[in-house]
Amino acid sequence: MRSNYPFNCWYVAATSVEVGQGLLARRLLDRPVVLYRRSSGDVVAMEDRCVHRAYPLSAGRRDGDRLVCGYHGFAYEPDGCLVDVPSQENVPPGARVRSYPVHEQPPFVWIWLGDPGVAALRPPPRVPWYADGTGWGSTIEVLRVEANYLLLHEHYLDLTDVFVMHPEAVPPDIEVLPPLDEVEVSERSVSYGRVTPPSRLAGWEAQVTGLPAETVGIRREEGTFVSPGLHVQHYVIDSEDRRAYELLRIQGFTPESPAATHVFLQMARNYATEDDHVAEFLRAMFGDWALRDSAVLASIQRRLGEEAVPRRDINVKADRAAVRARRIAMEMVDEETGRFALNRILATS
Repeated sequence: MRSNYPFNCWYVAATSVEVGQGLLARRLLDRPVVLYRRSSGDVVAMEDRCVHRAYPLSAGRRDGDRLVCGYHGFAYEPDGCLVDVPSQENVPPGARVRSYPVHEQPPFVWIWLGDPGVAALRPPPRVPWYADGTGWGSTIEVLRVEANYLLLHEHYLDLTDVFVMHPEAVPPDIEVLPPLDEVEVSERSVSYGRVTPPSRLAGWEAQVTGLPAETVGIRREEGTFVSPGLHVQHYVIDSEDRRAYELLRIQGFTPESPAATHVFLQMARNYATEDDHVAEFLRAMFGDWALRDSAVLASIQRRLGEEAVPRRDINVKADRAAVRARRIAMEMVDEETGRFALNRILATS
C-alpha cells in the first residue's frame, strides 16, 4: 500500500535546539534518519543505518565531524561516504549511506527526503506574516500524534469543532462560526479566511491581551495549507483600541509513518512579547488543546485501520479547504509515482 505523503517536499526534521553535537535519531516519512551538527555548526542528516549491517548509526559515536558505527567501527563522512573499515586497509569503492539535503531556518531544521536534484529548485516555505520575527514573541513545542498527517491538516482547516471540543475558546457572543469568506487555491497551497461579528472577549483572549473582558472586537481567522509539510493559522483580534492583536500557529507536520505524525509547533504573537506569564499561559492552553485534538485524531486513525474496505466519508461546506488540501497532496503523490514508474520502464527497456 502506497503512502499518501509526497517525498519531493520540504518537511521539518527537528527544531534548531534539538540538533546539537550529539546524535538525534528520528523516523521521517518511514525512513530512519540521524541528525547532528558539524563543528562548523552546519546540520548533517543521513540514513540511520550502517551499510555493513543494519545497525543504527545513531547508536554510534562522533569522531570529529565523522560518524562511527557502534558495531564494527565503520566511519562515515558527513556526506555519507564510508571512509574507514577498521578490519581491513581498503574501503569498498562507492560504499556510502544516503545523505539528505537540509536547510536550517530557525526555529526549524528542514529536510528533503525525495529526489535530491529537485531540492535546490524548491526552497523551503516561508511564513510571510512573520518575516524576521522582529516585534514578536514566540514559543516552540514538539509533539507526536498517532494519526496520519492529512488528518491533522484537515482538522486545522475546519475549526467548526471548536464549539464541541474547545468551548472555553469561543467568545461569549458567538454561537456559530460564520461561513468561510473565501477559499483560495494555488497549484500547491490552500488558504481560507473568515471574519466573526463583533463580540466580547473570551476569557483567554482577555488574559493574554490584557484588555478588559467587556472589550468588543472582531476576529479575523486565516488558515493556510502552505505545503504538505507546513500549516499556518493566523488569528487576529481587531479591538476597540484599533490595535490588531495577532497570534500565529506555525505547524510543521512531518509524517513519521502512514499512521503517526511529528508536529513542530511555533506560536508567535505581536503582543506581550516579553511577558513570560503570557507565553506560559498560551503554551499550557494550546498544549491542553493539542492533547484533546490528538486523542480524537488517534481514535479516527485507529478506526480507519480497523476497516478492511476503506469507506468514503461525506463532506459538508466547512470541508471545502480540507478537501482541496487532500487533493493537492494526492496529486503530488500521483506525480511522483507516475514519474518513478516511467523511469523504471525506461531503465528496463
